[in-house]
Amino acid sequence: MKRILLLVFLVVAAIVALYGYREYNRKNVDLTDVQPTVQANAASLIKAFESDTAAATRTYVNQVIEVTGQVKNIDKDGNPVVIFLGADNSMSSVKCSMDSSHAASYDAVAKGATVTIKGTCTGYQAEELLGTDVEMTRCVIRKK
Repeated sequence: MKRILLLVFLVVAAIVALYGYREYNRKNVDLTDVQPTVQANAASLIKAFESDTAAATRTYVNQVIEVTGQVKNIDKDGNPVVIFLGADNSMSSVKCSMDSSHAASYDAVAKGATVTIKGTCTGYQAEELLGTDVEMTRCVIRKK
């Protein structure tokens, strides 16, 4: 009986170790070749979250979306680099955390340029005084 319990314990331990190893070494999917679920411009995406948060969450969150807009600001100090899309006269923006493995494609992006960025929508943050930020991660610049 002790041998059977020991054998079961070793098999379970091996399975847990293999799972842990695979999860530790798992890489994110590169979104360059992934087809977007939704295409939108920055203004309409922000408006969707500001007007009906529940519907926008169901439609956009955890989806690969492609957003076109004017570059409002670029934060190159952090890792990852963050590109903000939206109108200059608005506090709201689409906050795109860029995929660092594609740095060459977004190094040339300048403030004021119109770009199309593809990424995974992770949600939004809304503050009365600071506007709404729709958040996207693992973003890449769409190749034309």
